[in-house]
Amino acid sequence: MSESRRSIISIVGTTGVGKSQFSIDLAEAIGGEIINADSMQIYERVPIITNKHPVNERKGIPHYVMDHVGWNEEYFIHRFSKEAEDAIDTIYSKGKIPIIIGGTHYYLQQLLFKNKTIGNEDSNEGSERPLTDEQKSLLNGPVEAIYSKLEEVDPVIVQKFHPQDKRKLARALEVYFTTGKKTSDIYKEQKLNELEESSLKYNTLLFWVYSDTKVLHERLNKRVDTMMETGALGEIDELYEVYKRLDPPPSCSNGVWQVIGFKEFLPWLIGNKEDPKLFEEGVERMKIRTRQYSKYQVKWIKKLLSVELQKESQFGFQNGGKLYLLDASDLSHWNESVRDRGIEITKQFVEHGPLGVKEPEKPQGISDEIFPTTEFIQSFPSNKKLGAETDWKHYECNVCEDKDGRPLIAVGTFRWEEHCKSKRHRKKVQGMIKRQKLEINRDN
Repeated sequence: MSESRRSIISIVGTTGVGKSQFSIDLAEAIGGEIINADSMQIYERVPIITNKHPVNERKGIPHYVMDHVGWNEEYFIHRFSKEAEDAIDTIYSKGKIPIIIGGTHYYLQQLLFKNKTIGNEDSNEGSERPLTDEQKSLLNGPVEAIYSKLEEVDPVIVQKFHPQDKRKLARALEVYFTTGKKTSDIYKEQKLNELEESSLKYNTLLFWVYSDTKVLHERLNKRVDTMMETGALGEIDELYEVYKRLDPPPSCSNGVWQVIGFKEFLPWLIGNKEDPKLFEEGVERMKIRTRQYSKYQVKWIKKLLSVELQKESQFGFQNGGKLYLLDASDLSHWNESVRDRGIEITKQFVEHGPLGVKEPEKPQGISDEIFPTTEFIQSFPSNKKLGAETDWKHYECNVCEDKDGRPLIAVGTFRWEEHCKSKRHRKKVQGMIKRQKLEINRDN
């Protein structure tokens, strides 16, 4: 059987919405096994703050690419790709169906689509040039130096990324170093290929487990409280004991240290856990970060994943690519709204192929504002489309700052206009105008 004819199932959705529970329900019903695509759940131990589904609730369903990476190991997308594809082969060899759950968006893009990670499909690995020590030093150095070098060798692609996005900038520069090809040229070739054939590697069925935002946020707040009561503090202590022994201290934007639930408590931990106010602030920061992350996940599904999937319409969705929404807003209706609907869709997909699913993509009662329509997707100015490079521009806001106190930078006209219309920006502008008026009145 060719790889393009293999069927896989992918489950996406926000943190805390019930993806793991649905994956167990589905695997049990159709003979599936589960592959993790969450970048935090790959790390050993700390199951509570990384939200690993409890082993005693997995009903014996095997889980792959999970709980196997040491805290001091570097883990890159290439390793994930190999491990996940090996897991797919293993699952197929057992006559089972792979179910991908999560999580980390560039992991999913790498696994489901051809040519979605720059430099991955573009050259024969054996023909790549090894990195020199000087190049390795540059790629591991400060982001400003990486940006400057990439701007020199590929001034087009450098505009696609935020100046502080070290991972993407370094990957683009690494591709140039190892292949001799500009990443912008590779990107254009990939976009042209999308016009000629399906981008999906497999026959792909996708589920979006969804919850109303207000309901979800209440659940997420309660979940953080429950985590604090059921062992999260012990995991945070365990992480901190390792963290404080490392010299220099690891960055909380890399590896396991970026998990939501560690850096939020660092002030309390550094203060020897003596100030209850610092602990309470840590809990509140953890709740805020979790809610923010859930909003980001929804945005990715609606404005990035949906755009990629809509491209499959030009090929009649012959390899799948339709996104089916399962409404988990009311947990008292879980069985009919999530479990049973999802299982029925999957059975139709497995038995009759991608074009054999008769169930609607969204259930009744879900508005077009929630589930992106074809018209919305086609009109959305995505930077994933051919020709998007003409709008790869940086806009610097002289009012707002990023999390590190630098002037906020938006990439592309659409994001800049969104930022200017945001409550945050308008509030900052109003505050600036008010301060200017007060200064004028004082001077007069």
